[in-house]
Amino acid sequence: MMRRFPVAFPSLDTDRLSLRQVRSTDLHRLRAIYGDPQVMRHASDPVFTRTEHYLQTIEGMALGFSADRALEWGMVRRSDGVLIGTVGLHNFRETVAEVGCLLAAAYWRQGYMREAVGAVQVFAKERLGLVRLEADIDAGNAASLALFGALGYIVAERTSEQGALLLTKRL
Repeated sequence: MMRRFPVAFPSLDTDRLSLRQVRSTDLHRLRAIYGDPQVMRHASDPVFTRTEHYLQTIEGMALGFSADRALEWGMVRRSDGVLIGTVGLHNFRETVAEVGCLLAAAYWRQGYMREAVGAVQVFAKERLGLVRLEADIDAGNAASLALFGALGYIVAERTSEQGALLLTKRL
């Protein structure tokens, strides 16, 4: 079977960010993301409360990549090497994938996620040959709806989940 993903985990760079594979050494920085009720309010996962949750997530990210099912990057600020968020592609179907992202609250409204999702979109089109990306966003998540709207995503449908919207973008 042909791999969809490159053999080595792909790193991506933007002006202010390096997107790279999440490592076990990132565990303490992931607490500011997955352990923050404010960040996780609109996420599909509950707030992480135990170290095992973080370790399972890091392991799951690595397994998703090795099994050719998902790509999850850690967003690292180039200026100081601090991991501030995650952005990834998953739920692949032929030439379509879903994009998902989380950003530590201290870095909201600074353009980091727009930069990261933009880089992932280019990678999805140019390296993976995808033609469309989707984002499943809670209808109450105004910041994410504004972000994806600014990136050219349009509402395709209301999903079966309570109050969620499926946004889509042709690459």
